[in-house]
Amino acid sequence: MGNESQFTVHEAIRKALPVHEDGEALWERATADYRDALHTTARHMHTLTPPPSYPVEETADLLWHWFGPTRWRTLVVESGWSWDRAEDVLYRTAVAALR
Repeated sequence: MGNESQFTVHEAIRKALPVHEDGEALWERATADYRDALHTTARHMHTLTPPPSYPVEETADLLWHWFGPTRWRTLVVESGWSWDRAEDVLYRTAVAALR
């Protein structure tokens, strides 16, 4: 839901990156809280039984790969998927891969 509700903001930032004088820093600021939340999620996942088969940092990186704004954009904008369909497939992919 966060990606869907923040999509307009992420799109504006994505389009500004090539011309912004410090585009990389802008993107880092815009996504820092989200990345932190995924790190928190990864740490929590490692308290569960069984834990993911990857170390905590790699689990967080994989969560970013599957649930970061670029992956949502690929499926929803570039491929025309619905937000619900993208969520379902990304979720199932993550669960299967992290076992």
